[in-house]
Amino acid sequence: MTSFISFGDSTDIRHICEELLVKRAEAWNNIFIDEYSYSNFYSDMNNIAAGELLKEDLDTFIYLKQNPTSFERVISLKLNEKEIKREKDRAFITGKVIWELEEESGVEIIENDYNIELEKHNQNWYITKFEPVE
Repeated sequence: MTSFISFGDSTDIRHICEELLVKRAEAWNNIFIDEYSYSNFYSDMNNIAAGELLKEDLDTFIYLKQNPTSFERVISLKLNEKEIKREKDRAFITGKVIWELEEESGVEIIENDYNIELEKHNQNWYITKFEPVE
């Protein structure tokens, strides 16, 4: 059974989700630092993501370190939620993420819709799903 959370809870969940997304982007930005190792990334991500998303992030980090490619550094991001639902220790957010990215040619703003899931473990929230809306 799904229960909708009250306005105050919704605001808190939106803030928690946005904060986790910012921390995740910061961890990914650190890939540009030569000394930033897998163990550093694992330690950072272990406080941000869980489940399949954590595994995907760790696998992608290894791949990118072994096969360097160019990708944009995240300058900032903002979450504009469209819907937030909560079931006990899980939250389901549908919303638009507005990315401010640093490219070789300058700054670009990109907006994408996402389905995001959070799970609470031991009083801490983690992102467990971050998928674009098709």
